[in-house]
Amino acid sequence: MDAQVKKAADLDVLVVGAGFSGLYILHELVKRNYKVHLFDDGEGPGGTWDKNHYPGARVDSEVWVYQYTDPALWKDYYFTEKFPGWRELKSYFNYVADKWGIRPYMTFKTRVVGATFDETTGVWHVRTSDGQNLTARYLVLGMGSTTQPVTPSFPGAETFKGQSYHSARWPRDGVSMKGKRVAVIGTGASGVQIIQEASREADHLTVFQRTPNLALPMGQEKYTREEYDKIKQTFQPVMERTKQTFAGFAYDLIYKPWKEMSADERQQIMRFNWDQKGFTFWLAAPADLFFDEECNRAHYNFWRDETRKLIKKEHLVEVLAPTEPPHPFGTKRPCLQQWYFDLYNQDNVDLVNLKATPIERITEKGIVSGGKEHEVDIIVYAIGFDTCTGAISAVDIKDARGRTVGDLWKEQSLTYLGKAVPGYPNLLYTYALQSPSAFVNGPTGAELEGDWVVKFIENMDKMGVRRFEASRDAAEAWGKRCHDLGEMSLFVKAKSWYMAANVPGKRPEIQPFIGGQPAYRAALYEEMDKGFPNFVLVKKHADEMLAECFLLCQ
Repeated sequence: MDAQVKKAADLDVLVVGAGFSGLYILHELVKRNYKVHLFDDGEGPGGTWDKNHYPGARVDSEVWVYQYTDPALWKDYYFTEKFPGWRELKSYFNYVADKWGIRPYMTFKTRVVGATFDETTGVWHVRTSDGQNLTARYLVLGMGSTTQPVTPSFPGAETFKGQSYHSARWPRDGVSMKGKRVAVIGTGASGVQIIQEASREADHLTVFQRTPNLALPMGQEKYTREEYDKIKQTFQPVMERTKQTFAGFAYDLIYKPWKEMSADERQQIMRFNWDQKGFTFWLAAPADLFFDEECNRAHYNFWRDETRKLIKKEHLVEVLAPTEPPHPFGTKRPCLQQWYFDLYNQDNVDLVNLKATPIERITEKGIVSGGKEHEVDIIVYAIGFDTCTGAISAVDIKDARGRTVGDLWKEQSLTYLGKAVPGYPNLLYTYALQSPSAFVNGPTGAELEGDWVVKFIENMDKMGVRRFEASRDAAEAWGKRCHDLGEMSLFVKAKSWYMAANVPGKRPEIQPFIGGQPAYRAALYEEMDKGFPNFVLVKKHADEMLAECFLLCQ
C-alpha cells in the first residue's frame, strides 16, 4: 500500500470565511461528524459584519428574514430594530457560534493565503498567514461577495495630511468626526449610511457624488422585548416563504405582465409598495421592472417624484433626483435611506457632482474637483468592493498548471452553477461569481447554497469519489445562461457592480446569476438528482478505501 495513501488528510473539509455561509456549512458538517475546521482573517464570527463597522453600518433586509431559520436560534434571541446595525449583528453571530457549539472548530485572525491540489494524494495543500500547512480533502470557500475593497486610485491620495479611511476598513475603535470637515467619496450603500451619520456629527460635510443613489425609504422600527415576541409568532411561515421567492424575501415579484395592467392597477401597485417601505418597491414590483423599459420608467418616475418632495434646495433637485434616469431603476442595487435626502437641506452639507466636476487629484489639504480645492480634515473612500470575484481571486489557489483562479477569471468568467471551477478539483464556493450572490437575501442564499454544498460532499463520499471536477463544457453552458439572462434584462444598461463596472480594468459583464432563487435551486438540484452528470468523478482506488477503513478502526 502506497505510503502516501496511509497518511490521512489533516481535515476532511477546510472552510474559509465565517459569515452566514461559512458558519452554516461548518455547523452542518460538524453535525455529520466530518473532520472540519474554518479559518477567517477577522476577529470573530460575522464575515462582513465583523469587518464592516463604519458609522451607520446596518443591514437592509428585515430582521425576520436576516437570520438563520433554525428555531433553536431565533426563539431565544432578541433584536431591537427592524434593520439591525452592525453591533447587534456582530453580537448575533457570536450567539450563533456559542449556541451551535462550533467555536472550537474556528480559527480567527488567520488568512488562507494559498492552496494547491495534489493529484497524487487527492488532497488540497493549504497555507495560512500564520505559517500553517494543512491538507484537506475538500476546500470550501465562503468568503462573501462584498469583502475585497476597491483600492482608491485618485492621484495624490498618499499626500493627504489628514485622516483617510476606506469604509470597509474602518478602525475598530471608531473615528470622531465631531467638529471636523469631512469628505465622503461615493454614494453607494456604505456611502449613504456614512453620510447620514456624518451629517449629524461633522462641522461640515462634503459629499462627492458620481451617480445619484436611487435610495428607497427604510421604514426603521425599534422593538421592546414584548413587541419582538409578538413579531416572532410570524417567523416560521415567513422564513418558509423566503425559500420560495425570487430574492429570498417574504414578498415576491408580480408576474402579471405590465402591459396587461390598467393604469389604475399600475398606480395602486406602485403606491402600495412604496408605502410598505424597505425593498418592497423594488422586489415586490412587477417582474417586468427588470425587462420592460416602460414599466421601469414608470417606477423611476414614481421614485423621482416622491424623492423630490424631500429636497428643499432647488439646485440639488436635478442632481439627486434627475428628470431623466441615470440608469434603469433597480439595475443598480438601491439602498435604504433614513434621512439621506433630508440631510442635503442642512447648511453644513455640500454636494459635489462629479459628472460635472470630476476629482482631479488629492492634495495635502483636501480634494481638487473642477479646479476648486475642498479643504477637509477627513476623507472617507466609500468606493465599494471587487464583488463576486475579488475575495477568491485574492487567494493564491492554483490549478495543475500553476494558474490561479483569479488569473482564470481575468480571462473568462468560468464556473459551473456558481459552485465549482473547471481545473480546480474538490473545491466548492458560495455567494460569488455566477451564483445569485447579493441578488438573494444573504441568509436565505447561505442556507440554500450551504445545504447543497454539504449534500454534495456527502454524496461524493457515499459514491466513493476521491476527485471531482466540473466539466468545462458545463461551465461554458452555465456562463452562457448567466450572460443570456443579463442580455435579456435592463441590467446591462447600468454601470454597476452587478456588471463589474466599479472596478477599473475589470471586464464588464453580468457577474451574479439573476434568474432568481427558484430557478437557481432547480438548477442545483437537477444536477444532484441526475447523479452529477456535469462533473468528472474519479472513484477511490481499492487501497485508498482499505487505508480509510484501517484509519477509522484505529
